[in-house]
Amino acid sequence: MAQENQPKPKVTVTAAEIKPVLLTEVFTGRVEAVDRVDLIARVPGFVKSIKFKDSSSVAAADVLIEIEPDSYEATVTEIQGQIQAAQAAKKLADIELDRQQKLYSTGDTPQAVVQKAEAQQGEADGHVLELQGSLQNAQLDLSYTKITAPFDGRIGLTDLSVGAFVSPEGGTLLSLSSIDPIYVTFPVTEAELLEFRTRRTKASASEPLKLQLILADETKYGEMGNIDVIDTQVQSGTDSILVRGSFPNPDGSLIDNQLVRVIVTDPTQEKSLVIPAKALQRDQSGYFVFTVENDGKVQKKQIQLDRTQGTEAVISDGLSEGDQVVTDGLQRVHAGVEVNVSTPQNASPTASGN
Repeated sequence: MAQENQPKPKVTVTAAEIKPVLLTEVFTGRVEAVDRVDLIARVPGFVKSIKFKDSSSVAAADVLIEIEPDSYEATVTEIQGQIQAAQAAKKLADIELDRQQKLYSTGDTPQAVVQKAEAQQGEADGHVLELQGSLQNAQLDLSYTKITAPFDGRIGLTDLSVGAFVSPEGGTLLSLSSIDPIYVTFPVTEAELLEFRTRRTKASASEPLKLQLILADETKYGEMGNIDVIDTQVQSGTDSILVRGSFPNPDGSLIDNQLVRVIVTDPTQEKSLVIPAKALQRDQSGYFVFTVENDGKVQKKQIQLDRTQGTEAVISDGLSEGDQVVTDGLQRVHAGVEVNVSTPQNASPTASGN
């Protein structure tokens, strides 16, 4: 008798509803610069000037470091002088060959003398060409005294100082990374990729997937991205496939090697049966929910969970549209108990009249 007088447990229910649902998945990714290069000195020398600040942005062809050019300029001037002398010697050899050929034609000189003049002219020609090659190398070395940015980007931290001696053997002087656009690479398991493709096929999805980034402070990055490349091989250690997305990064807020979360969204919406995720329960048989039937009694229903998205759960089997699913008061109910029912305060009415 005492149990009969006990008040009915109070529960809150929400109706299962069919509505369009975006297909989304969340992955952990890492930001990667599209272009990244370590710059080294291509000629030895002392640093004359440094024309950048650490972490500053630079444009392609900007001069970043200047190595003292004096000795390289002197080498260029010296070779230019040698070329002038060699060209003068070649001119004399040309004149001498012409003279000997005329003498030979009148029988006044033997053929051996003409052949010797020809050899001397060839030697003079070769010396001029050799010096011109040396000049090109010297001019190239001189150009290397100015280290320029190969592309637009941002300079990393350096410890370089004016007056320091640098050389090709000295290693990296500075690192340059491009800023905009920027890549985000994330691993997707083979099973996840196959499942995603299957769902898109069923939904006849044709629009490209969209990417959204969640930063370390849980804020959303303001620019949307697109998938750029899906790798052609599975990573043997993790059975995952690397996917690379491309994002605009006009203000440089995304930094090379930064860790982010990537939300992959299929903009093609598919209609699915949805309930609040907090209604989900689980036992040895799998997922289940409590529903309230027309007689006011609770029933336990085993369900097939397709996926959860935020605060919602997508159900593939076990429930029907309109089923009243218990979302609050779960700890006070079990199958067969009669309950007092309320609906969430922010729930939409099932019908309206105007």
